Amino acid sequence: MKKRDQRRAQQQAARKEKIRKQKAQQRIHSAAIQTGATVNVTPETVAQSMNEAVKRHRANDFSTAARIYREVLQLLPDHSDALSSLAMIEAQKKRPAKAIKLLQRAISLVDDNAGYYMNLGAALTQTGEIDDAAAAYIRAIELAPTYPDPYYNLGDLYLETARPDAAIAVFDACIRARGRDFHALAYKAHALRDANKSDEAGLLLDRDLFIKRYKFDVPLGYADLAELNSSLAHHISTHESKEANVRSTVNGDHTGELLNPPMGPMPQMKDAINVAIAWYIRQLPDLPEHPFIQHCPVAWHLTAWGVVLKNKGHERSHIHPNGWLSGVFYVQLPEVIDDPRLEPQGWLEFGRPTADLHIQSPQETEVYKPEYGSIILFPSYFYHGTIPFKSREKRICISFDAEPIYK
Repeated sequence: MKKRDQRRAQQQAARKEKIRKQKAQQRIHSAAIQTGATVNVTPETVAQSMNEAVKRHRANDFSTAARIYREVLQLLPDHSDALSSLAMIEAQKKRPAKAIKLLQRAISLVDDNAGYYMNLGAALTQTGEIDDAAAAYIRAIELAPTYPDPYYNLGDLYLETARPDAAIAVFDACIRARGRDFHALAYKAHALRDANKSDEAGLLLDRDLFIKRYKFDVPLGYADLAELNSSLAHHISTHESKEANVRSTVNGDHTGELLNPPMGPMPQMKDAINVAIAWYIRQLPDLPEHPFIQHCPVAWHLTAWGVVLKNKGHERSHIHPNGWLSGVFYVQLPEVIDDPRLEPQGWLEFGRPTADLHIQSPQETEVYKPEYGSIILFPSYFYHGTIPFKSREKRICISFDAEPIYK
């Protein structure tokens, strides 16, 4: 009874702290909005006003941002950045015709801004003016060959209109211009199936070659794996950076960087992860022309974060474009993971592109069962997510990226 009462008290304290943080964030957000609402746009404060509008825009306070942009334009009708930024809000609100008009005005004033053409392409896509949208993206690429977004959008436009070969050519051009670009590589890998080039797609997405499990030893200082996992689970569950439903996490919490203070039990696991990465590199096949192996780093920066999934929680399919190699290990698993009647609830899934990438052909997916004591390692450009599960127990894992350091 005593332990149960302590647990209840801890849970109540955690709930109170979470509510306190949420209220604090609401107060900060409200104060920020009020600050934006009191901006007085004058000829002397235009730059300051634009900075404030951009802050509000990035915070999704579109109404305040739009008001400031409009006030800037009342003073300076030829302010091209205000025109373009207001256009993006119009597009966000599904008013692409207004967005197009604003962007055409901005381009008439400044015709060498790749961002304006990129935004124009996105607005034209909304209205179904596909050829004009493609031309806008192409112009953006001409103006800024290493700016990735126009490549991504143009390639996806070609996929949506059943032109996978053209999409592949765009993704290849992006890789040539930028070097290692795992967004473009991921898009290309799945576009190859649309182009009926299964062998090439298979080489890029070969799970037998590139997904590995590494069994790690329990670090010194812990009696067994259960003690280590308990310590890690507590560290993640109480981490000060934890936020609900951010990034790809649905119905769960996501921490910030775990390899910054306070690190708790992470220093030992950092060493174990680095050993696992070095082991993985030694397992790579002799395929020097493969775009993943081609960029194998000699040194890397390790970044790690925790994910706590609750009942019906899951991770949406995504990639880690900043990483070269990614991985995950599990510190707390609900019992449904081991129930053969409920498979594959809570399992890790590979091979499902995001819905906003307009792949037409069926994609081959595969699920991997989470296990204690092993690290699952995979290329960072592999699409991955998790299967939702139903349980009152939490599913807690630590994910990481090895971000390459090239001399």
